[in-house]
Amino acid sequence: MSLKKLQSLGLILLIFAAASCKKEDETTVLPSLSGSLSFKVPAYVHPGTELTMTPKGVEHPENEGLGYYWKVTPTMTKNDTTRFVNGLDKNGNPSDGTFKFVIPDTLQTYTVTGYAFAEGYSYTSRTSECTAVTGGINGSITNTGITENSPSVTVNGTKYYYTTIGGTDWLSRNVSDASAGAPYFNSIAMDDVFGRYYTYEEALTVCPEGWTLPGEADWTAMAEALGSTVETAYSPIKGIAAKIMGNAYFNDALMWEYWPEVGDITNESGFSAIPTGFCMLGVKNATPEITEFYDYSYPQANFKGVNEYATFWTADAVEDEEGMAYYRYIICNQPDIMIGKGDAKSFGASVRCVRSAK
Repeated sequence: MSLKKLQSLGLILLIFAAASCKKEDETTVLPSLSGSLSFKVPAYVHPGTELTMTPKGVEHPENEGLGYYWKVTPTMTKNDTTRFVNGLDKNGNPSDGTFKFVIPDTLQTYTVTGYAFAEGYSYTSRTSECTAVTGGINGSITNTGITENSPSVTVNGTKYYYTTIGGTDWLSRNVSDASAGAPYFNSIAMDDVFGRYYTYEEALTVCPEGWTLPGEADWTAMAEALGSTVETAYSPIKGIAAKIMGNAYFNDALMWEYWPEVGDITNESGFSAIPTGFCMLGVKNATPEITEFYDYSYPQANFKGVNEYATFWTADAVEDEEGMAYYRYIICNQPDIMIGKGDAKSFGASVRCVRSAK
């Protein structure tokens, strides 16, 4: 075959291919629905909680019917249609597309995906996540070194385990008094999991009766009991971070990453520190909004450093720096218990309390 004929044949094939692609595009690309799908899913809840999700935000460009279907992974193997395009549910009843789902007992993250659809249009979807959590030593936080046989005190229905270091009793879990502070990501379900984040001014008030916020003298005594020293007041406590860190898991995910500088986590002291980070609480809401799932006492709270830092208020204000107070903290890649300063009204840290050993 001549070159000219081959070129002609090639041109015909290109025209045919282009026409075929155009035809395929015209048959597969559908117009979009108007708007964006939205629905509310709380970030953290307890197992057994029933979630109710009502779809909003999507409209049919020609004001005709919309349908909705849903899927929750890893639980559901099939989609659940809650409304067809005729406005009825699977039982023939009028429906707004609301979907209800009960969180299972398995402590993990569930992905909820909602879809809006209509005949002749491409579907639109949105995905949100909800994590099942629960408190207690056999709950979301495990392997801390605390057992049912560990000594404890119960305050307003909350059990606080403690350990004795030298001649001082230290709480082995973070305070979760809901009269002040903020829960992690403002989620009430996290109160008894991470404990609350308090300003310094609040930290002075939330210890159980008979317990107090530890001062520098208490941290110095801890250092000596665990084989270290504090060279000068409010300086790092050398080399004992691993002795107060709990090798904990959150919903089966290891919290403290291993660092050679820190070495193996032993939690020799029983202090059981977990890396719940810290918080920039900001300004407290004079009339906080508290809902079924959220406590917005600090609506602008910004949580940072989870899985990296464990941060605890001390009882000591910073001399000659008005409005500042000291906190002790552990960072995942350092072997020392560090010292920092925070604003007394806006910086949020965890609280551990002490008393003289009985």
